[in-house]
Amino acid sequence: MKQMKKIVAAITVLAVMLTSYVPVSASVTTAQTPTTSEEAKLNWAKKIGQLSDWSSHNYNNLSEIAISGQYIYAADDSQHRVIKIDKSNGEIIAEGKYIDSEYLIHYGASVCYGEGKVFVGYDNGIIQAFDAESLESLWVSEKADDAISAKMIYDNGTLYAGTGSYAGAGSYYAVSVKDEDPEKKDEIKKFLWHYQSDSTFYWNQGVIAGNYLIVADNQGNVISLDKNDGEAKDSMKLNSSFSGGIALDAEQQTIYLTAKETATLYGIKLNPDGAFGSVKTVNLYEGGYVASTPEVYKGKVYIAGKKPSDSYYAKGFMAVVDVKSDQYKVNYTVELPAYSQSTPVVVKDGNKVNIYFTINAQPGGIYAIEDSENANSAKLKEIFLPVGEQVNYCANNLHADSEGNLYYINDSRYLFAVGKKTSTPIEPSQPSTPSQPSTPVVSSKPVTYQKTSTRKVKVSWKKKSGAKGYVIYAKAGKGKYKKITTAGKVSSKTVTLKSGYSYKFKVRPYKYVKKGKKKVRKYWKSYQAKGKNGSKTVKATYRNVKGYEGYVIYLKEGKGSYKKVKTTTKGGTITYTKSKAKTGKTYSFRLKGYKTVNGKKVYTTLKVKTI
Repeated sequence: MKQMKKIVAAITVLAVMLTSYVPVSASVTTAQTPTTSEEAKLNWAKKIGQLSDWSSHNYNNLSEIAISGQYIYAADDSQHRVIKIDKSNGEIIAEGKYIDSEYLIHYGASVCYGEGKVFVGYDNGIIQAFDAESLESLWVSEKADDAISAKMIYDNGTLYAGTGSYAGAGSYYAVSVKDEDPEKKDEIKKFLWHYQSDSTFYWNQGVIAGNYLIVADNQGNVISLDKNDGEAKDSMKLNSSFSGGIALDAEQQTIYLTAKETATLYGIKLNPDGAFGSVKTVNLYEGGYVASTPEVYKGKVYIAGKKPSDSYYAKGFMAVVDVKSDQYKVNYTVELPAYSQSTPVVVKDGNKVNIYFTINAQPGGIYAIEDSENANSAKLKEIFLPVGEQVNYCANNLHADSEGNLYYINDSRYLFAVGKKTSTPIEPSQPSTPSQPSTPVVSSKPVTYQKTSTRKVKVSWKKKSGAKGYVIYAKAGKGKYKKITTAGKVSSKTVTLKSGYSYKFKVRPYKYVKKGKKKVRKYWKSYQAKGKNGSKTVKATYRNVKGYEGYVIYLKEGKGSYKKVKTTTKGGTITYTKSKAKTGKTYSFRLKGYKTVNGKKVYTTLKVKTI
């Protein structure tokens, strides 16, 4: 009976695939998505599982989602399950348990859909296949040499998976997705082939190009593998390390990827025999940093990066690159409030395109720029911003469907579905009345105001003999210790933290030891570290600002008077940062908008909602 159920389920899934399956990913689409915050509407938002407990290293990872037809799939460590979600309302309609309750997915991992199956890769190197209809377990793979940490790829009956941790070696594996024994839910599948590299494939994403699988490891080695047997056909080295994904222009038979520390975009021609051909490069941003995946469309590459800075809160950029010319050229960059690590979604809209992405900073929303053939600049648009407990960081991708809806998760563990408002008929206009003095057209959303204060703290500790690095933890007040960063073979590091708290610090040293063919971390016990306060900054952020010709931010220090500190004609999100702020002194901000009336500027203090 169980076998018959699986056969019926497989037939059902096949019917869905033949009639309605549209692969949904960060790619190019014609779906009509919202182009402004006024057009955007939140269809639904659902919280999945429980938040991580960083102090106990219980990360409760939630995977990147995968979408097939009417369903969304994700893996949830907090309940050791894979879930199937109705795309129309966000309700969980099926779930399947991990084959072992001790199994966990790797941080930042994704699930993969293919051939009526959902694939989950675990931290211990095992892959499990689930039936996409019922989420019953179908098979598990033999164990790979390390965590399944690269984005898995399904192609023509085969699943490809990359492994590795933060450092050390990594591998790529291929496994047939066929369920040879439908009676057995835990049959062990052997890998078809195994390719080993000296460097990890952690968080990287390869691409299928014809008969070849193109991958890159963290040392910047780009490798062309025969997808049938794993034989390396060619390899080349980037000018720095690599972290991110590879984009393919199938028409031009060219792949695009970026060297991390040098922010160099590479365009590499692919020959029919799998070898690499000519190579072109361009620097995206002098001194910048890129660890994300590009997208290519009609001779342009869209790629996000981080501006030069040692701060975690550094500004980001979105680069628009001309790759049609003999020499690649950056047409322009758009400043982002922080670093975007999502793959851009390109939506065609007449003679222009809208580029959608997330940004890894609060509130963890959806942003976009508009680009066209001869554009040399663009403005950043806020499409959707979460509120309340939905606010958090976001390094996840957006996924667009054929109805123009955008789906994604952020670190609040909320899954969002954001669509476009339907237009309503316009009533016939009435005869005009004598004109009245014009009033500003303001956003339907309230102007929000947020003040954040941060401080640089130099954390120092006693070196541990033999340690290769340290994990640094901080505790604010009576809270729990949380991991804030890592450090190499040093005895101090400067970090940026929220001010207003009394912090305690500790470090946990580690070294690398061999475990079979791989290197793994071995930790010593943590011990106390000291913190020395440095400079302080206070930042004011206003969002949803519209309706005026220009805006002025005023700052009051302590009991002093308000003084003008910034003037801009750009609305949307307006920020000002006061550096070298003094401890014990209060800082107050005020925002005014102005319009020109009879040749004079008339100022209005904007009402804001403090968040």
